[in-house]
Amino acid sequence: MPPKVRTPDPGSLAPFSGKTKIPDKTSISYTMRGEENFSLLDLSALEQIVEVGQTRFINEVLQKMSTERGGKSLRELMEQLSREIDKHGLGCVKDNSNWLSRPRIYEIAAAINRYRHLALSN
Repeated sequence: MPPKVRTPDPGSLAPFSGKTKIPDKTSISYTMRGEENFSLLDLSALEQIVEVGQTRFINEVLQKMSTERGGKSLRELMEQLSREIDKHGLGCVKDNSNWLSRPRIYEIAAAINRYRHLALSN
């Protein structure tokens, strides 16, 4: 049996459209709507993330995904993102990309999968 298609619900990524902090390369802190306390997206198990610029880029991707329409599988989203980066560079997620570094698509997908509030739609 083929693996189940994972389709993220962009609404579940809404916290990333608000206040986020990047304290180091292994985590992203974010606030949920209506809350003042920060929650943590732990990236410490992603050994291929070697600098904070990659974590910043992942944060920007999550912010961008939170404003887009749903309907695409995680694989389709990662393939589309890879094509956009290849064509337009890191500026495809943020105009001022001076402080960003490109992680592999696998680390971006892994970060999304580690987000505990992620909802999947069918």
